[in-house]
Amino acid sequence: MKIEQSDTAVGVRALVEQQPIPEDSNEQSVEKMPPRRVIHSEEPETNSDQRMIAMLAHLLGIVSGPIAALVIMLVKKGDDWVEGEAREALNFQITILLIQICGVILTIVLVGILVLVAAAVLNVIFCVIAAATVHSGKSYRYPLAIRLIQHSV
Repeated sequence: MKIEQSDTAVGVRALVEQQPIPEDSNEQSVEKMPPRRVIHSEEPETNSDQRMIAMLAHLLGIVSGPIAALVIMLVKKGDDWVEGEAREALNFQITILLIQICGVILTIVLVGILVLVAAAVLNVIFCVIAAATVHSGKSYRYPLAIRLIQHSV
């Protein structure tokens, strides 16, 4: 039994024509929908000094690894926003350090050189993106970071 395309189109058209669409269908479907859950992610008010220090915590990771982020996190212990950004930068730099250690071990197989280059490129790209985002006053969360350092109480 072979069904022609025109037969199918006629059948669908007939099926659609048999079911009238209510004029206020838009209003009915809106009423039946469950209410949306709105999540507010309000960023705290930050001044230019806080944004600059948080930006440095992200950018200095390119040249100093986790050292600068650790120092900034310890020095700015009372400022929750800067401390959180420094913690995020520290977690990312520890992740990059672990990737670099794996890359050094894998240089025996000659694949490690590619791992080291990829880690360096990702470090620069993500640190610059994080610095630009933080400088605009928004928090940044690295997509590839292992979160070893959690919020301290």
